[in-house]
Amino acid sequence: MFNKDFIFGVSTASYQIEGYPFVDNKELSIWDEFVSKKGNIIDNSNGNVVCESYKKYKNDVKLLKELNVKSYRFSIAWTRVIDKFNNVNQKGLNYYINLCKELRKNNIIPLVTLYHWDMPLWLDEIGGFLNDEISDYFAFYTDVVTKALNGLVSDYITINEPQCIIHLGHRVCAHAPGKKYNTKEILHAIHNLLKCHGKAVSVIRKNVLNSTVGIAPCSRPIIPVCEANQLLYEKCKEKYFELKNDFEFPNTVSIYSDPIFLGDYPKEYYEIFKDDLPNITKEDLLLISQKTDYIYQNFYSGTYFDLDKSNKLIQKEFINGYPEGNIDWLQVVPKALYYGPKYLYERYKLPIIISENGFCNVDFISLDNKVHDPQRIDYIKRYLMELEKVSKEVPIKGYFYWSLLDNFEWNSGLKKRFGLVYIDYNTGKRIKKDSFYMYKKLIKNEGL
Repeated sequence: MFNKDFIFGVSTASYQIEGYPFVDNKELSIWDEFVSKKGNIIDNSNGNVVCESYKKYKNDVKLLKELNVKSYRFSIAWTRVIDKFNNVNQKGLNYYINLCKELRKNNIIPLVTLYHWDMPLWLDEIGGFLNDEISDYFAFYTDVVTKALNGLVSDYITINEPQCIIHLGHRVCAHAPGKKYNTKEILHAIHNLLKCHGKAVSVIRKNVLNSTVGIAPCSRPIIPVCEANQLLYEKCKEKYFELKNDFEFPNTVSIYSDPIFLGDYPKEYYEIFKDDLPNITKEDLLLISQKTDYIYQNFYSGTYFDLDKSNKLIQKEFINGYPEGNIDWLQVVPKALYYGPKYLYERYKLPIIISENGFCNVDFISLDNKVHDPQRIDYIKRYLMELEKVSKEVPIKGYFYWSLLDNFEWNSGLKKRFGLVYIDYNTGKRIKKDSFYMYKKLIKNEGL
């Protein structure tokens, strides 16, 4: 299906699986604070227990070994390794050292995400991404992690889904820290976030021999209803990168990716936001645009568009008959894994790794004590068929399913399940779903 060098993996994030937020001198994160306020999480749950991976990481590695994945993407909890006085917490750091040793012992390559949304609460209280010193704090944190994991980890993602950090955390306020920013503040926060990325890249290159580095944005590709219509294709690609001064602008692809891959913000950025621009220097842009090795991207869904009689784009209703996932934003649109990578490669000219793709299903333990999830199996197969198709046109280097385990799904709490492995939150029991066995078979190159 894919070549022998193709990287099949799975992904997780620290707050969503680790549990134990009050042990070994861990500091509070913005999510520890956010979940404590009633009404912020649909089921009023939190990340205090979830999968207990902080204690059960060896169980997780056994699952990874059985699954036969080449790589495991996980995130470091900033709050476990740095305290509120900006000192190193060796107890928390040891957890990640031991996890990486266990992975290496089992021939699994660690792919470390440095920031997957769980900012230290003390740092948020002094301004978060509006604090112009945050990139220095992030550089220090990156330095501590990369030195501690030297020899164990060479592959890093700096930041996960900057769109969600800014839009959901500071525009919609559905995610932590839930502090609403105006346009000027959002632009300031985006620029500081990108400087965090840039300084982290510098530190990783300095500390880690033969490192690979990237950032993992997310996007919802614009899908042409007719593949043969070249005009429609070009207009859909243009819209995918389009930047407008509207409510959704923090979700734009180009506002984050253009500075990183092309060296500057889109031209229209300077015009439409001219009254709200942050202080942008040439040094900033050089810092932000340092060489990265891959375009990581998180894809789940897409939106169909067509042309009207005057050749203007119009959004089409959900037309393909595929089901929706058990979460309101996840329509099943497999062609997202064809058109998204194609658009990105044509603009930025770097190899692509799908850092997240997955399906939220209504999973439960059946009478036979198994978890049957044919919808997830169908989703994975359909999406990988499209990825295989586009891999013949652009360089696709890997695919990471989200997620290994059912986990705390942010403001949706414990009600939403993406995992290949079912977690019984009452007992902590792990049950491999049918999709686990299907993905294992697929990785062995036994076909879809």
